[in-house]
Amino acid sequence: MTALKSRAFTVVRALFKIGLLSCFALGALLVLGQLAGVVAQRPEWVTGASDLFFVPTIAAAAAFGVLGFIGNYLRPGAGGPEEE
Repeated sequence: MTALKSRAFTVVRALFKIGLLSCFALGALLVLGQLAGVVAQRPEWVTGASDLFFVPTIAAAAAFGVLGFIGNYLRPGAGGPEEE
């Protein structure tokens, strides 16, 4: 069971890193798109960036959080009920 747990932790950790990068990149694109709209005084850019990037950013953040939660239980050395 520990080999399976170790393999699952490796996969979750890789997905966690991908989730972190995608959450950061999408959030940066959202903010930069809105900032460009404010600087250029184009309100359609602000709402367009929000329409385009808001939902994927929230989804990436939710997935990132769930993967972090799961990874905490799978990490090596985490004392679970079966290890007591």
